[in-house]
Amino acid sequence: MRYGPALLVLAVSLVVAGCGPGEASGPPAVRFTEVGLPAGAKPIVLTPVGDTLLIGVRKDGAPGLLRRDASGETARIAVRPAGMYGEQAYWYSVAADESRIVAIGGKTGGAHGNVRWSAWSGTDAGLAEQPQPFSTFGGYGGGDLVDAVLTPDGPALIGTWQNPTVGLDIMVWRPEGKYWVRQPVAGTALENTRDSLKFPLSAASVDEGAVIAGWELSGGRQRPVVWRSATGLTGWTMSRLPDAGRAGAALAVRCADSACLASGWVDGKLAMWQLRGGEWSRVRDVPSVAVTQNQELTPPVPVEGRPTEVLPKGSELVLAGRSLRPVSGPTGRVTAVARVGRTLYVATEDKLWAADLKP
Repeated sequence: MRYGPALLVLAVSLVVAGCGPGEASGPPAVRFTEVGLPAGAKPIVLTPVGDTLLIGVRKDGAPGLLRRDASGETARIAVRPAGMYGEQAYWYSVAADESRIVAIGGKTGGAHGNVRWSAWSGTDAGLAEQPQPFSTFGGYGGGDLVDAVLTPDGPALIGTWQNPTVGLDIMVWRPEGKYWVRQPVAGTALENTRDSLKFPLSAASVDEGAVIAGWELSGGRQRPVVWRSATGLTGWTMSRLPDAGRAGAALAVRCADSACLASGWVDGKLAMWQLRGGEWSRVRDVPSVAVTQNQELTPPVPVEGRPTEVLPKGSELVLAGRSLRPVSGPTGRVTAVARVGRTLYVATEDKLWAADLKP
């Protein structure tokens, strides 16, 4: 016992001596390498499909689409706009499975500078804009488009549309022939009421239906919530996410099969939730990172079995899982994150990066 303090001093000395100049005692940085893209192509949207990655890009002021396969080869998918706003569109969402691709494009324009939305559909053989009447997504009742989803009952576009009484309803558009048509939401969990104002921010396909993440204003409180369809695009229910503090919001959601991960904020700090076995739970031991109400987040990805968010901390990027891990390589604003197999992809404003994760 009388040697305890001396041994402690010796152990600390050995630890300090083992750290070389400039080495930190925290977790090692996750090292990314740049993925080569066609000259001038800037990644905007990343969509995993099996062991491949769809990359929605913007090149020479126009939208483009690439598919990167498991060998690292990248192939171009033809993109066929139908009008001026389609020719200049930015990708907002790209949903895909093994046989279908559905996408949302948008470009500000007109006297009021509103987003002129475009709907796209196709396959690897080509993605074509589907011209729509202005009143399909715009006009006096127009809101926003949030995400495209694919369900066993077909594709859908999720967004908002004016409620006859108050605010904007959550709206679902489905294709009927060559046109996208708004579905009735009156009397459903997607309808706004004076006691419950709803704000959808992200959507994804899950199991036999879809899930929408966002927030609800009711009783003077802002709460993070999700809406989920039972099958296809019907039977919507709303669930308030647990452990939501005094105020919060769910900003982004990603699903695979019947499991989902969502990220957002609670009382000004990063928060994440997961759906397993039909129940949502708050992810514990998330690092304390400030998230502002207007900040954008990408959906979380699993890293070493832990829901993880890629986000800025100061002038650098970090992986926020159980702890904060520094990132080597990408910097700047993160536009999209995806995981395909062992590879974690991060898109910044002008580059695509990849890191090989542990199995």
